[in-house]
Amino acid sequence: MSTSAVLAAVKSRLPVRTVEIEERSPSRVYVYVAPEGIVQASRFMFEQCHARLATVSGIDMRSGVELLYHWFCTDDHQFITIKTKVKKPFPKIDSIATFLPAANWIEREIYDLLGVVFTGHPDPRRLILADGWPEGVRPLAREYEGFKE
Repeated sequence: MSTSAVLAAVKSRLPVRTVEIEERSPSRVYVYVAPEGIVQASRFMFEQCHARLATVSGIDMRSGVELLYHWFCTDDHQFITIKTKVKKPFPKIDSIATFLPAANWIEREIYDLLGVVFTGHPDPRRLILADGWPEGVRPLAREYEGFKE
């Protein structure tokens, strides 16, 4: 499915939850969705578009954590990034690892480093931080004592 076909399908299948679509280049597209639409958007990318989840990244903003789900469409060699933002002080979002095992470790990593809780995650234990690391202290969070702007 070409990127234009993927975008047309996203627009028609997620009309309420799609906030904005930004085409930065022919090979790089960003689709902004509300947090409650991330599972539906991810399922669509995986099951309908046959895209591969490359990774999920997180950015700690002042008002919340922005999550970027980077999908690679192998047929067209194009990236589509599904972006959303979860609010602080208790950022949480539904897990996509429930249907996409490739998201398991990256969601655990984002929980460890940024404190985002992935609701329904099949294995929510720590991945990166040591067992003795203080609970609630997130090394990539703005609030972390070692973080410098």
